[in-house]
Amino acid sequence: MKYFILLLIFSIYSSQDKVDLSKMCIIYFSRTGNTELFANYIKEKIDITSYKITPATAYPEDYNEMLELARTEQSTNARPEIKDPLTDISNYDIILLGYPIWYGHIPNIIITQLELLDLKGKTIYPFNTHGGSGRGSSINDIKQYAKEADVKEGFPLAGTNVRNNKENAMSQISSWIETNFVDEEEKVEEKEKEKEEEETVPYLSSWEYLKIKYFLIAVLLIMF
Repeated sequence: MKYFILLLIFSIYSSQDKVDLSKMCIIYFSRTGNTELFANYIKEKIDITSYKITPATAYPEDYNEMLELARTEQSTNARPEIKDPLTDISNYDIILLGYPIWYGHIPNIIITQLELLDLKGKTIYPFNTHGGSGRGSSINDIKQYAKEADVKEGFPLAGTNVRNNKENAMSQISSWIETNFVDEEEKVEEKEKEKEEEETVPYLSSWEYLKIKYFLIAVLLIMF
């Protein structure tokens, strides 16, 4: 009997710790391909939906021309148009938002995207590539345009590291995932396990979970 109770407690704890992968998505912008690689590496670890932000007018291939355009967009507070923009994220609770750092900030096309979305109650995990500036001011930028979202600290990786040292990049990504999304690396096995558990252990609200938890603790105290 005591083993059954302990097993039930363990099952309750486990069911409360899962993060629903179907409620997570990646939204990213990439000009050179570094941030896209970053996003793809994340997808190798957690198989979730991703959406690439594509500008209606492509950014210049020439590096100096691109820098000049980026500076102009920032100084004029421009909103670059997005081709086939994403406007509905009602099916998602957690957004992994990827971008390069341009002059210490998020690209203005990221602002365009944020302003198209209803971010109330969403959780945003930023990730970015950079050439030496780390996160820059990007977290504050995102908070400015996603005031009703819970914006996390962010995960920067140097663009050269992403492109030229996949093993190191994947190691850092694994640590980030383990820190923020406990069970995602077991995605296939956990999905099957959760389906089986759903048949035997019903979903519990936080209040129901606490009532059962303390009831079982009381039973254990009586028994022992």
